[in-house]
Amino acid sequence: MKGFIVSICLALAAPASAGTVLFVGDSHSVGPFGSTLDGLLRAAGHNTATYASCGSIAQWWVTAKPTTCGYYFRGLDGAEEKGLKAPTPVFADLLAAVKPDAVIVELGANYGGNPSDDFAVADMAAMVEKIKAAGAACYWVTKPDSRKSPEQTPRILALTAKAVGGYCRIFDSTKVTAYPAEGGDGIHYSSAAGRPIAEAWAKAVSAWLELPAKAAGVDRELLTR
Repeated sequence: MKGFIVSICLALAAPASAGTVLFVGDSHSVGPFGSTLDGLLRAAGHNTATYASCGSIAQWWVTAKPTTCGYYFRGLDGAEEKGLKAPTPVFADLLAAVKPDAVIVELGANYGGNPSDDFAVADMAAMVEKIKAAGAACYWVTKPDSRKSPEQTPRILALTAKAVGGYCRIFDSTKVTAYPAEGGDGIHYSSAAGRPIAEAWAKAVSAWLELPAKAAGVDRELLTR
């Protein structure tokens, strides 16, 4: 783990001093990527709350738009909720309830069908402003590789960087994922062939993260350089 700016490493964080983490995402976080990363965060001693809503973009986390394709919620107490249909949690309410030192966001894949680049940038940027106002560090995990509509990936990565790069550290998931040539639906990693890739992706993100132990002890300016 070299070249990181913040000196407190996830792997070294002691449970007694670990910070609180809010992790939100789309269908990839509903699947094995999300549950694996959630487990790694908890194993490292971080107080973790995970909320994932299939199909979501940042706007859904404002309007509470229901998902019809799956959700995965696991609160600070470790209790899990899974199913197909549920309102997407309101992000501002999560921030108020969880009071995170750090927020991990895995969103982006669902901007491929939206009407304009301006909408996508403004939508993601609005979520970042809420994180910034809450005084939390921000870590944004991009969409992974896909076999379906791969031509959209460079656009979505560029829009993500434009929207969130001024405050959040960004993890380019396409660097550690390669969608299998056969099997799966071309997008998700829940198949037998995709699951090991999703789990390795989560481990790569965990190794990349450097989460603050306490909000008061972190220089926020350093996190944006």
